[in-house]
Amino acid sequence: AATGGIDTDLYSRQIGTFGMETMGKLVRMKVLVSGLRGLGAETAKNLALAGPAAVTLHDDAVVEARDLGANFYLGEGDVGQRTRAEACVEHVRKLNPYVAVSTIRGPLTEDVVASFTVVVFSDMAQAELVRWNAFCRARSPAIGFIAADCFGLAARVFVDFGEAFRCFDRDGEEPKSAIVAGVTQESPGTVHTHNERRHGFQDGDWVTFREVQGMTELNNSEPRQIKVTGPYSFTIE
Repeated sequence: AATGGIDTDLYSRQIGTFGMETMGKLVRMKVLVSGLRGLGAETAKNLALAGPAAVTLHDDAVVEARDLGANFYLGEGDVGQRTRAEACVEHVRKLNPYVAVSTIRGPLTEDVVASFTVVVFSDMAQAELVRWNAFCRARSPAIGFIAADCFGLAARVFVDFGEAFRCFDRDGEEPKSAIVAGVTQESPGTVHTHNERRHGFQDGDWVTFREVQGMTELNNSEPRQIKVTGPYSFTIE
């Protein structure tokens, strides 16, 4: 079944995880992956399975024997014969018929990069990363910029989606919940939680309320930032 151009059968698990709104944004994305050693190949694979509109591969380096230990799409027949991008493209293309997978050759230009929604750079010099980050951030709307590298057991990743980007999930953990035992009517008000379990909140967290009896104006109101005053209490403005 298809809803708004999204194959809900194919992407049912993703829709259940991300929600239809996020999936609707994902299927419109055009993503550039530049640098196809181990991390770049894994990124391209996972992107194609996720289902953006297009994934474009860029890596003009000719396959070397050492690449076979990092990029699982490369074979001995590719060594010295094809670029990493050329050797990967058909493998990535087969993963998802809904995703347009292609390659580009030559040095990246501003016109090329400007045609993408998100760019992922791996195995690129620091000076080039800084230049492309500044370019992507200056666009309106900003182009999502991701730089990532893997060095054996160590890795690094940098993400910049511009000033307008908002992250509503700080750490990927499930939202914490607590039972309200009482709320004072002072300013700032103090919320006391049930003393059988610590609330687990931290200064700067945001909370919402529901099913509060008595001070019903708190229910379903805008999120409020808190300051923790103890393991069973915090203040709200």
